[in-house]
Amino acid sequence: MRALPRRRRRSALAAAAAASAIAVISLGAALPASAAAGPAAERPVVMTHELREEIKNRIDAFLAKNDISGVSVAVVTPDPAGADPVITTFAAGHPSYGSTTPVDASTQFEIGSETKVFTADLLAYLVATGRVALDDPVQDYAPPGVVVPEWIDPQTGERTAITLGNLATHQAGLTDAPPNFWSKCNQEPDCVNPRPGYTQAMLWDAFESPCWEGQHCPLWKPGTDWLYSDWGFALLGTIVSNVIDPVDESQPPAFQSALDQTFLDDLGLASTVLETSDGARLAVPYAADGTQTFYWNNTNAYSGAGGLISDATDLGTWVAAHLGYAGPGAPYGVQTMADTLAPVSRISTRCSDPGTCTSDEFEMGLAWELHHAGAQGIRAAWAFKNGATEGTSSDTALAPSL
Repeated sequence: MRALPRRRRRSALAAAAAASAIAVISLGAALPASAAAGPAAERPVVMTHELREEIKNRIDAFLAKNDISGVSVAVVTPDPAGADPVITTFAAGHPSYGSTTPVDASTQFEIGSETKVFTADLLAYLVATGRVALDDPVQDYAPPGVVVPEWIDPQTGERTAITLGNLATHQAGLTDAPPNFWSKCNQEPDCVNPRPGYTQAMLWDAFESPCWEGQHCPLWKPGTDWLYSDWGFALLGTIVSNVIDPVDESQPPAFQSALDQTFLDDLGLASTVLETSDGARLAVPYAADGTQTFYWNNTNAYSGAGGLISDATDLGTWVAAHLGYAGPGAPYGVQTMADTLAPVSRISTRCSDPGTCTSDEFEMGLAWELHHAGAQGIRAAWAFKNGATEGTSSDTALAPSL
C-alpha cells in the first residue's frame, strides 16, 4: 500500500521549499514586526500603503527564493470608515512556467485540504439548523449493512462511538488515508491518483479492513488524541452532502450542490468549484523538482477532504464571512460560517501516525486549528488551515482581534 504524501504543517510563506503554485489567504499574520509590536495585537489592522508594500516585497522575495511559478494572496482587514472589510489582493509570477500571462486575483489554484473548512461550514450550518449534532454517531449516517467500529475500553469494556464532532476535529482515531485508498488504483499499473475513482461504497467499506498494521479503527478512544485524517473528512463531507442533497450510493456525493445552496451562491463564489479539468484559469501544479505533476480531480467520495479549487477573490470573501462581516441580515448559511471558529475541543497530544505522538497545546474549532496569542511569534490569537496537493499549496491564517 502506498502512503499519501505527508502534509506540511507550516505556513507556506515561511517554508524553506514549496510546491510550484501557491495560494495564500491571510489576515494579520503578514504584518511586519514593527506593525505588530506592543498593543497592536489589540487594535484592528488597517491596510496602509506601507503595509501593502511590505506584503508585496515579502511575496516577491518568497517567489524568487523558492523558484515557484506563481503566488496569489488576499489580505482581509477592517475598513476604518465603515462596516465592510477591505480585501486587498496581491499576485506574483505566472500560472505556469514559460507562460507570459501573469497570475492575478482570478487565477485558480488547487486548495487541497483547505476544502475541509468548507466541509466544516456545511456541518456548522446543519448543526445550527438542528438537522445534525456534533455528538451524533457516524453510525447513524452509514448505509444499511455498514458497521462503524467503536472503541472498546480494554479494562472496562465501555464502548465509545465515533461522532461527527470527532471527524471535524481530527479526533476520531482514524488514519490519514483509509486502508483501501489505493486498492482500485493498484489494479492499474499506471495509476498515480486514486481520488477520482474512490467511491462512496469504498469509503464505507474501508471500515472492514485493518486500520494500521493489523489494528482496527478507531486506534484509540475517539475524542482524545489528535491525528490528521483525510479519511475522516471524506466521511464528513459525504455525510453532510447527503443530508443536504441526498444521492444514491452509486453516485459521487453532491458536495458541490450542497456548497452552492448553503453559501457559495449567496456569497457569489463562482470560482470555488470541484476541480474537473485543467481549466483556462487554473494554475499548473508542479513537483518540488519543477516538473509538472497531475491535477487531483478529486470529485468523488474524497471531495470533502480536498477537492476544491478557488481564487484569491473568492477566498478573500470567504475569509470575511468567517470573520463575521456578512452581518445578521445575511442568509443563514453565510452567518453560520463564523461558528466554525468557536473552540470545540482542547488538544494536548498531536500524532503524526499511531506510533509517533508528541505533546502540543492548541484548540480545535471545526476544521480550524486555534492557536493562542504568542504561538509561533504571532501576537494575537489566531486560527489556521492549510492545504497541499501534488503541486500546489495554500494557507489561511485568521487573527479576528486584528
